[in-house]
Amino acid sequence: MSAETLVTLLKKILILHQNLYKLSEQKTDILKKGDIDALKDHMKEEQKFVTAIRQLDNERISVVNHILGPHVEDKTVTKCLEIMDEPYRSELSRIFKELVSVIDKLKDVNHLNQQLTHQSLQFVNMSLEMLLPQEQSVNYGKPTEPKEKKQSRSIFDSKA
Repeated sequence: MSAETLVTLLKKILILHQNLYKLSEQKTDILKKGDIDALKDHMKEEQKFVTAIRQLDNERISVVNHILGPHVEDKTVTKCLEIMDEPYRSELSRIFKELVSVIDKLKDVNHLNQQLTHQSLQFVNMSLEMLLPQEQSVNYGKPTEPKEKKQSRSIFDSKA
């Protein structure tokens, strides 16, 4: 396992993140339309990308561990950049910067999608509250109709 392997893995991870970002943008449109069936299908597609990213990331961790060796505690891509030779260093640096940029964009879109989902849930809850009858206050006022027959004794006053 070498620097070339790490560059190849990061390229694959970058492509998967770019595709996931496109899916997240599409998800925003689906959330705005309120199409639940399309949302379900879309989330299944997103899950495939997340699983693939997770697998490649595990491979990346293994490659970084191999490149840096057991003596380095902080095993990151940045540490790999410090010890790599120039043709791989510039390529890895470029890919790493692109990946960070795509991940930042993805976080922003996911935050927007989370807000849209929250607003949709608030709307559903408000609609349900409007449709369901409201309970009258149980603390103040004279009751107009008898509630359930209340037990006159507490559990502690009952006979054994």
